[in-house]
Amino acid sequence: MERISNMINRFTEVAVFIIISAMALDVFIEVIFRYVLLFPLFWTEEFARYCLVWSSLLAAGIALKRGQHIAVTLVADRFPKRIRMMAAFVGDILVATMLAIILWGGIFLVILTRHQLSPAMRLPMSLPYIAIPTGSAIMLFHVLTSIYHRSKELMGRTLG
Repeated sequence: MERISNMINRFTEVAVFIIISAMALDVFIEVIFRYVLLFPLFWTEEFARYCLVWSSLLAAGIALKRGQHIAVTLVADRFPKRIRMMAAFVGDILVATMLAIILWGGIFLVILTRHQLSPAMRLPMSLPYIAIPTGSAIMLFHVLTSIYHRSKELMGRTLG
């Protein structure tokens, strides 16, 4: 399970790199066309916005895998290790529940917007919105991997 999580994370890192590079190139092109050539392009702002949405939601999965999301641990750090481990386990279960809800809602949103077109590029709005279930599915997989490892660790400490 950890190997699959690492592979998903590596693929996500590459995808975020490509998306952010495309967004930077898009913004550069827009600046050149708008201020140098005095011929603004109609689609670049919308493309940059969708790249930002996709990169943000995918990068959230990377941050979750690395344990880099913000956390306030002032109180938890004062408890014994066993209680901290149990609190982290319960926290992972709550995060997984929330991500499952977001995943379900995101799928519903994609279905709902599949016939709606974006204003400038005339793309189906389901393309930018599918970032929500994609990002939440990636995060959910990483959290489930964490729950699996934490439960093994908790069971080992209970038995040992």
